Amino acid sequence: MNNLIVSAAYRIAASNRYYKLKRFTYCILENDSFRYKKFFDFFMIFLVLSTVAILIYEVNHEILPLLDSYETFAIVVFIFEWLGRLWVSSDIHKQVIEDYEKTQLLDRDYKFSRSFKTILGKKLDYIFSPMSIIDLLAILPYYRPLRILRIFLIFRLFKILRYTNSINQFSRVFIEKRFEFFTLIIMFSMAVIFASTIFFVYEGAGVNEKIENFFDAVYWSVVTIATVGYGDITPVTLEGRLATLFLIIGGFSVIAFFTSIVTTALTERMAIIKEEKIIGEANRLKEFVIICGFGRVGRVLGEELENIKQNFIIIDIDEHAIEYAKSKNYLAIKGDATNSNLLDDVGITSGATSIVATTNTDAVNLSIILASRSLNPNINIIARANNRESKNKLKIAGANEVVLSNEITALIASEYIGQPVAFEAIDDILIESEGAIMDEVEILENSSFIGYPLKEIGISGFNLSLIGIIDANDRHDFKFNPNRNDYILQAKDILIVIGYKSAIAEFRVHSLSKRPKAKK
Repeated sequence: MNNLIVSAAYRIAASNRYYKLKRFTYCILENDSFRYKKFFDFFMIFLVLSTVAILIYEVNHEILPLLDSYETFAIVVFIFEWLGRLWVSSDIHKQVIEDYEKTQLLDRDYKFSRSFKTILGKKLDYIFSPMSIIDLLAILPYYRPLRILRIFLIFRLFKILRYTNSINQFSRVFIEKRFEFFTLIIMFSMAVIFASTIFFVYEGAGVNEKIENFFDAVYWSVVTIATVGYGDITPVTLEGRLATLFLIIGGFSVIAFFTSIVTTALTERMAIIKEEKIIGEANRLKEFVIICGFGRVGRVLGEELENIKQNFIIIDIDEHAIEYAKSKNYLAIKGDATNSNLLDDVGITSGATSIVATTNTDAVNLSIILASRSLNPNINIIARANNRESKNKLKIAGANEVVLSNEITALIASEYIGQPVAFEAIDDILIESEGAIMDEVEILENSSFIGYPLKEIGISGFNLSLIGIIDANDRHDFKFNPNRNDYILQAKDILIVIGYKSAIAEFRVHSLSKRPKAKK
């Protein structure tokens, strides 16, 4: 029997179909970032509210067969949901395999009874958890012969807490601030007991006809401290009025303390809710880029990615940078990009195709590379190096490409100094100016350029920049920036040039002259 159980456990562990089904069940029930969970949540909320409406309707109306069938369907869904949650709460086969392998390691006989105790304990932990009890109690009102069970109708409404993340986040406020709320309850209780005692001593014993027992005094204290002021019980003695004044002042203090706790907690929780929402949006993206650092380089990169319709998400520890990113309607999270958990949450192992480390500190970029490569060995990593010494280190750490920003600036400056007119032409094209264009110049069969090297046709004299040549013999062969001394022009070669339209037209005419002569 034990061998059969162990064999079944290994079969289940090796079953891809079982894994996919359990993974889907877990995601649809528990994973807020799962794309289909929101539809399931809306469906369950509708079922809860509609069945509650049916039960309320049937209090004073006859039971309709159609409504009865609908509620039966809803209860079946609730039961299957609870069984699904019980199923994914723990893995029975993993526990069996773990215990079996331990016994093999210790050279002992495996007994399923030991695993059964552990498995049963885990399942019972879930069954008696607060939300599981709410799920079970939500099913009870369906049994109509016992009308007393309808009191559990309220628990069906509590099920909505499962499907509304915002309410769940709000409930966590009370859990996280339990010490502050416990202190508040003590202050409230002391104020009520103190004021009730004074009020009962001086207003009781027939002095105030409204005070018949101590509970009346407590009732007066709670109503007063809550600033409700029904007016059904009022003090008639000087001492009672003094107690009332004390209680009113104490009530303001308690309310102010309560408001402060809730406001602070909600502010902190709202930041978490927004972050989780952004992470959820990122997890729904496909083929996106993670930008780590949103300084000057990151901002330019973000604008370019937006122009080409490439999805991306920004991670930066600087709050001002994140606020600026959000003002541009970018997906942005305030956090440490070297944190492996954060990178995993935003989808570095799922939808992300590239990660770009653009911070102005090489040590931080190095940490980002190491964390990214450890999580996803196949992801494309591009890093910014702020000095030449760090470039090789970033490459060794796992970066696919390392961009040395100072080098790029120097190259651009040298190019501008060397050919300012050509540089301006390229700049005009990039900003979509009408002055500069990229065009093709074909070497015609009667061209005087045929048989001459590129250096002798005088292209630079027209303030043109040669990008490359499409070979006459093979139109698929594009020679980028060919050697001007070695390449000999032939008929039907196509020159790809950048420059002003008038200069290109003049160069075409020049190509048909009797002999190529550089323009001075």
